[in-house]
Order: sequence, then structure tokens, then C-alpha cells
Amino acid sequence: ERMKNGEFPNGSRILRAKIDMSHPNINMRDPAMYRILHEHHHRTGDKWKIYPLYDWSHGQNDSMEGITHSLCSLEYENHRPLYEWFLEQLGVFKSRQIEFARLNMTYTVMSKRKLRRLVEENFVNGWDDPRMPTLRAMRRRGYTADAILEFIRKVGVAKNYSVSDVSLLEACVRDELNKHSLRRMAVIRPLKVVIDNYPDDLVEEMDAINNPEDENAGTRKVPFSKVIYIEQDDFRETPPPKYYRLFPGNEVRLRYAYFIKCTHVVKDDKGEVIEVHATYDPESKGGNAPDGRKVKSTIHWVSANHAKEAEIRMYDRLFTKEDPEEGEEGFLNCLNPNSLEVLSGFVEPSLATVEVGSRFQFERLGYFCVDKDSTKEKLVFNLTVNLK
Repeated sequence: ERMKNGEFPNGSRILRAKIDMSHPNINMRDPAMYRILHEHHHRTGDKWKIYPLYDWSHGQNDSMEGITHSLCSLEYENHRPLYEWFLEQLGVFKSRQIEFARLNMTYTVMSKRKLRRLVEENFVNGWDDPRMPTLRAMRRRGYTADAILEFIRKVGVAKNYSVSDVSLLEACVRDELNKHSLRRMAVIRPLKVVIDNYPDDLVEEMDAINNPEDENAGTRKVPFSKVIYIEQDDFRETPPPKYYRLFPGNEVRLRYAYFIKCTHVVKDDKGEVIEVHATYDPESKGGNAPDGRKVKSTIHWVSANHAKEAEIRMYDRLFTKEDPEEGEEGFLNCLNPNSLEVLSGFVEPSLATVEVGSRFQFERLGYFCVDKDSTKEKLVFNLTVNLK
């Protein structure tokens, strides 16, 4: 009563339950029930000077709320006897505590204390940074609720400590997005291609499939013109063995468009290729030649005059080690310095008015989600997961 009335300073008194000082479970010896705390409460103001501790209040809260099964992680297993003892002594409805193993994943940490350090020490850009294992971050990255639930279903509930491979979560996300995401073309590391024999003022609209997994998704029109962008990786001036994409003298198929053949390149002062010149076969529209000749590679593209500028955020795993907490060096010492790469690229014009949170497959690249940082002037896309 004197504690409740505020007669004592913080830390000078504590109320304990004297149970059995010889009990092998330390929680069943003399557990703390109330502590003194002279602090203003956001609901009760300054009325109370004592506050209950977790073990004392946990079971009572469950009982008063009619909780039949109180689910806890494994570290509370040795607290269960005390949970049950308090309810027995009080003579109230007995909720049942059941423990299960935490959901742990490779290449990340799940401890709130450690995640808070990542946020507060600016290793990440907030709790919704797409590299974080929080629901807010996963939503921002483009993970769907159904994919997360499917991952949890596959992992199951266990009583023993285990670590789930994050690649299983990525596979669930990939499977879900493959079914429902619209396909679009984007070039994230652009290389300019000029088709010399294509008419300067001609713009054609090519029919492109929205989702081969969904017949009801239909098609869309994609503009094609004399100057396009392709991926830098889709061109080699001196190709390695078994490289079938674009190089001088080689012919490739532009997806939904024409066959083109590289004729020559333009380089900068450092000798880097900055522009590729090519010719196209007007008879190969749609990706097939009348003479039946075959090409071994199909690459994607966007029309330079119609594409929209976009910032592409390529995310990788936050830590370099499968178990960041393994060893003595500490989890912060195995942060991945390459977990975020920001690129400037181009996307097809149909993406100009998409809403934040919309998910797409960028053909041949991966699945991407429109980020909240997008503006009318520049779209921002987050890599959700790679195609494989």
C-alpha cells in the first residue's frame, strides 16, 4: 500500500511472491510482481506509482480476456509453471500457454533489439527499408500477403529451434508474382542502339503479351522507333564463347519487334562503347523471318523517344553470412556493403501512371514494385525478387 501511495523512490522497494527458494526453476523461487515507477502514464496520468511485471500480469491479462491458448516463443517455456501457478492461486479462468519456435531466416536477424540498431545507427533507411525482415519492409519491396502466408505454411510450426532458408520465401514470392504480375519491358543499364535503315519519323506499335500465365490479361501496345535502348549485358564487342546476343555481325530478335544485326559501334574517349548501330529486317516483324532463318537470342528493349526515366533500386541480402550472429565478430561486421545498388534506367511508357505498390515482371530481369518515393517526374522501382 505504501508503495502504491508513492512513499518510496524508484528502485527502493519491490513486491515478490515467495514461493520456493529451493525450486530448480529460478522463476518459481521469488518472482517479482510489482515495481515502483514514478512516471507519467499516457492513459492513467500520475495515479499509479507501481506497475506489474510481465510474469505477474501476463496470465491475468489472458484470463480476463478469455484467451484459451496463449502462444509464446520458446524462451518462455520455463516461465509456464509460474504462469500456471499465478492463475491457480488467483482462482480465475486458466488460459493455457503454448510455446513454439521463433521464425528465423538465413541472411538476416529477427531480434527487435538488433533491428532497432540497424535503424537508429542508419545502416538501413527506416523500419520499412526493403532489406529489413519486417512486414512493412516486405510490403514495400513487393512481397504479397499470400506469398508470406504460403511460406509460413511450408515452414510450419516447430517446437525446436530452426532456421529457414530465405530462398524458400523468395520462391513463394516468385511463384505468386509469376501468376499475377503484368509483364513490362525495362532497361536498367541502358545502351543506345540506332537502327540505321529504319525510317526516321516512323513509330510502330507492337503487340505485347501482358501475362502468358493469364489469358485474360490480354495484350498491350508498345511503341517502336529508330532509336532504342537495350541492356549493356546484351551487347559485347568481342563476345565470349557461346554468347548469342548482340555483337558485330550477329543477328538477334527484339522481343515483339524485328530481327536486327549489329554493323558498327561508337566509342567515347576512353574506348567504351556508347552507341551501337544496326540494321533491321522489315520482313521479320513480330519476331519471325519469312525465309525461316533462326536466331539464337531474343532481347528486350524500349523506344528511346517514348521510354520513361526511372530509378531502379536493386536489393540484395542485408548480410554476407548465412548466420549473421555466428562467431564473435558481431552481426554488424557482416553487413553486405552491396545490399543496395541504385541505377538509372528506362521503362516502357505504359508504366507512366502506375500506382505505388503495383507489381510487375520486368521481362528477363525480375519482379519489381513501384516505391512510395516515385514522383510524376521520376518513377522508382524496387527489386522484389529475381526471376531465378
